[in-house]
Amino acid sequence: MNKLLGIVTCALASVVTAPAFAGGYDTPILYSAQHMGMGGAAIGYVDDPTAMFHNPAGLARTMGLSLSVNATLVLGSIQSTPDVTTGLTRESEPIMALAPLVGVSAKPVDWFAFGVAFYPVASAGAEYKYDNSSGVEVTNQTSVVFLELTPSVAFKLPGNVMIGAGWRIIMASLDRKLTNSALNFDTSMSGSNLGGFRIGAQWDPIPELQIGVVYRNKTTTTLVDDSGDALTTQGGTTLGVMDDRIETDFVLPSKLGLGVRVKLEPIRFAVDLEYAFQSENKASQFLFGDDAQPGTFPDPEKGLVNVFNWSDAATLRLGVEYVVDQSYFFRGGFLWDAKVSNEQYPSAFGTPPTSTTTITAGFGYKCEDTWKLNFGVAHRFGGTDVDVGSPEETCLPCSGSGPYELSMTGLYLDFTYSFPRLFD
Repeated sequence: MNKLLGIVTCALASVVTAPAFAGGYDTPILYSAQHMGMGGAAIGYVDDPTAMFHNPAGLARTMGLSLSVNATLVLGSIQSTPDVTTGLTRESEPIMALAPLVGVSAKPVDWFAFGVAFYPVASAGAEYKYDNSSGVEVTNQTSVVFLELTPSVAFKLPGNVMIGAGWRIIMASLDRKLTNSALNFDTSMSGSNLGGFRIGAQWDPIPELQIGVVYRNKTTTTLVDDSGDALTTQGGTTLGVMDDRIETDFVLPSKLGLGVRVKLEPIRFAVDLEYAFQSENKASQFLFGDDAQPGTFPDPEKGLVNVFNWSDAATLRLGVEYVVDQSYFFRGGFLWDAKVSNEQYPSAFGTPPTSTTTITAGFGYKCEDTWKLNFGVAHRFGGTDVDVGSPEETCLPCSGSGPYELSMTGLYLDFTYSFPRLFD
């Protein structure tokens, strides 16, 4: 069963051709073109199947049967110090991430709707290639991908109140490869978690004002490599061997969001404020199976610890939309997310320990209540100088001091088709 799960998870993860990167594992510039054009603000007013990602209460705003298909292409690079032994600043290989979202919803009666959606929800990673002190090329690559399958329901209550809930079926994978280095890795791990949920509500107190709130719970997914192909060495000493087992836990933290949209036709304004409890991510401990020999480093009882000690952080999304004839939509937005990672434990495979800024724009067309097509673009950037100093805990997988910089551009396209009177 575990091997079947690993095959399925890795196959689905391969849809994401290369990982995007984020503050923590959550990627702040995803889904959909309509909403990313406005900085990603959607919690208060989302009204199509993408609600299962933003706020499941929005399903109660759908009509009949609806199908949404979204494509997100992220291009970018990271500058960091991936090798502590050389202390040299490196530029990652070009990163390209393709993140699709597919969702379908049905509203058979005015007060009830349901649906299901699939999408990558979080990721991290990059690849570096450089020569070690002996002139031999090093491959240093990490890819972490979290996928969600989300069946959801929503109810419309009196007083223009909508409530919704989604069950988050999480599938996660980690590919880690480090060759020709003091600490070598070659492992592919996967796992699943069935204990996730997302709940939300929306309220329209007056036609010009829409308010929403959404909460996602913390999940801890155990990833395992028991394929017999894992190999982990330290200074030539084998830590994980053939037929051995490596496992670790990965946390997606809980998150709370509040959103408001104001309609002053033909101009609409939207703002979302999200707060992620990233401090729930303290460390990731890689544990080895019984074949790992006592007395090697690290101790098999403790494993290899990747220290995070992340901080809770807020994400602010602002958007404006100009509407022409209720058919054409011109959008612009701004996104700011606070620092998450810790300067003492930086990573070459994620957002630098600093805040980042994103500028967005978009355009959309809607054909009555039947279909809509949207395009969006976003550019995210941020950088800082990192001085690791004397960390309190030993972290062999962590990166070194130096300038860290992130640059990424997202391109978005979505299409939604509805049969609004299917259940009449």
